[in-house]
Amino acid sequence: MTNKQRLDEHDRQIAAIRTLVKQGMRMLVNLASAQRKTDANLNALISALRQSGGNGHSKRKVDLQ
Repeated sequence: MTNKQRLDEHDRQIAAIRTLVKQGMRMLVNLASAQRKTDANLNALISALRQSGGNGHSKRKVDLQ
């Protein structure tokens, strides 16, 4: 293999790695966006549960007489 061929192969490998890194960064951005939405939904649910006083079950006193 000549030096020119090695350099060409090396350039192709670097280009492929660069493409993989770009795709990985896009995936991380999408994951972070989805995580923010999930966090917001979870916080809204927690807030609603706190305001309603629990999980929907009433806490009535039982008369044992």
